[in-house]
Amino acid sequence: MTVALASDTTVAWSERNQRWLVSRFAALRECIPDRAAKPFREMPEDDEQDFVPALQRCAELFGLSRFERDVLLLCAGVALDAGLADAVARAGGHAQGRPTFPFAMSLLEAPHWDALSPQAPLRHWQLLHLDGALPTEAALRIDERMLHYLSGVAAIDERLDGMVELVAPPDAEAEAEPAAWIAQVVATFAMGGDCVQLQRTGEAPGRDDVLQLLAATGRHGVWVRDLPEDPVVLAPTLRLVDREAALSAALVVLDLRGPTPRLDRIAPQLRSPLLVLAAADTDIGATPGLRSVWLPAATPASRARELAVRARRFGASLPAEALETAVAEACEQFAPGSGRALDDAARAIAGAGDAGDARQRAWAALREHSREGLDRLAQRIESTTTLDDLVLPPAQAGLLADIGRQLQQRRRVYRDWGFAGKGARGLGIAALFTGESGTGKTMAAEAIANAAGLDLYRIDLAGTVSKYIGETEKNLRRIFDAAEASGAVLLFDEADALFGKRSEVKDSHDRYANIETAYLLQRIEAYRGLAILTTNMKGAIDKAFLRRIRFVVQFPFPDEAARDALWRRQFPAQAPLSEDIRWPSLARMPLAGGNIRAVALNAAFIAAHEDVPIAQRHLAAAAHAELAKLERSPGPQGGAHT
Repeated sequence: MTVALASDTTVAWSERNQRWLVSRFAALRECIPDRAAKPFREMPEDDEQDFVPALQRCAELFGLSRFERDVLLLCAGVALDAGLADAVARAGGHAQGRPTFPFAMSLLEAPHWDALSPQAPLRHWQLLHLDGALPTEAALRIDERMLHYLSGVAAIDERLDGMVELVAPPDAEAEAEPAAWIAQVVATFAMGGDCVQLQRTGEAPGRDDVLQLLAATGRHGVWVRDLPEDPVVLAPTLRLVDREAALSAALVVLDLRGPTPRLDRIAPQLRSPLLVLAAADTDIGATPGLRSVWLPAATPASRARELAVRARRFGASLPAEALETAVAEACEQFAPGSGRALDDAARAIAGAGDAGDARQRAWAALREHSREGLDRLAQRIESTTTLDDLVLPPAQAGLLADIGRQLQQRRRVYRDWGFAGKGARGLGIAALFTGESGTGKTMAAEAIANAAGLDLYRIDLAGTVSKYIGETEKNLRRIFDAAEASGAVLLFDEADALFGKRSEVKDSHDRYANIETAYLLQRIEAYRGLAILTTNMKGAIDKAFLRRIRFVVQFPFPDEAARDALWRRQFPAQAPLSEDIRWPSLARMPLAGGNIRAVALNAAFIAAHEDVPIAQRHLAAAAHAELAKLERSPGPQGGAHT
């Protein structure tokens, strides 16, 4: 990502900056042969008063002396100008063409030894580095990020990858008068406040609120998250964050909603204006000078009202009140906060012919926007499976229907009928699906999600559990925080990875494993959607955990009648089938639904290759291969034969 430093002149700023650097490098080359008698002096200022080269801005930002500024120029020159590097090498600098500090002192005017101290700007801000043991003998090397900056390119330092994102102010029509909370933030910083926490009753402020602030102020944001806990690593990382904010003329946005050290360990080490985002229950620590700015509470009703207004602005013909009623359910389910999400949904419903059409369009548009956070953390499963597609005994089918009903009626029961009470604990719908592989656990989850019009995300618990203490909890927090935006159905595979029977706590790893399990249960119980855990081994699940799961559904291995139904449902209407297929013979083979699906698909490929309809012999060949893979015999009467 690049920050433009352009001026209004006809020549682009970057071209002028390049010419300026080339002229300074040439002047340095001329001074080197006779540096004792003729040191490098500051050249006359550029005639164009509206042009400020990147080096001059850098000097102002970090308080560089004239000598320190020219040392940085020299180090940039040997990195960008081969002729200058060659001249430095010939004149007794480093063999690779990089200058030493004594060489810089002999070449540049107004030298001072303390420019190389660790506390001085050049080293404190990591503008350059020393390649060598002794500072007086080491070669000076410009920091790569600073080299890019002086060249006019503002790419984020790679050492901050995964922790820092440069966020540009969005393009938006300027409001006649900014929101009151934005004016309060601006005034707080203007009066010398350097740390502001955004707060909102009911939910934590998020990215969309920050974008609104950036749009109103025209500033960039350096978004910081997932900082290291180790204080030895944290200090230099924060220094780089501070440097990034200075170079980008940006506000530091500290996101404490994920695994990041407390604010009281971070704020004292930053000099840039700091905007803090944190969940209401986050312990950020006592931080002197921290000021809170409260944002108006966003409610489903206010979101629906705003969406209706925007839809009318985009040409919707339905009355505002009818639109507001039509989109209310979608706004409550997906809680759109960003102007982009609301605008996209408003455009979608602007062409709706009636309230029902508007309802469907709003649901689809806001559902798509709600995926952004969770898509990066889990696998979204696309499926058109319905409950009618499942082949299960009546008891299991009834349980799945009960789960679907609770998912669809939770707002009425919890909110309208008051069952939510004063707390969220126990309000999440948790289900455990147990049974052999291929018995339909994932298909059942797909069917429930589709019936509710929600996305289904698969989370591999075995992959989420980390050997590093505390990392599992961080991984789970990211997933649930992202999922809260949509109430998506979460499918946790291999639940026994965390919910296995507990043994005696013998060391810190056992203790943290129990903490991680308790944390997952806590988040599931408070989650506003449905969380489904699956396991092939119900007996491996601790009974204490089972008591906290609302639904437990055992998926049995299908009997012969069920297998007959499963076989007949595998083939689409357009698939060509031979009349010789013997369904009862196929049903006698001991295969679960997932295996039957695999056999049908493999047989279809064999038939397609032969350019003939799918026949018994194709199914027999594919079935025997599947049984061999499972190390099972064909079953009574030999199963399927050619």
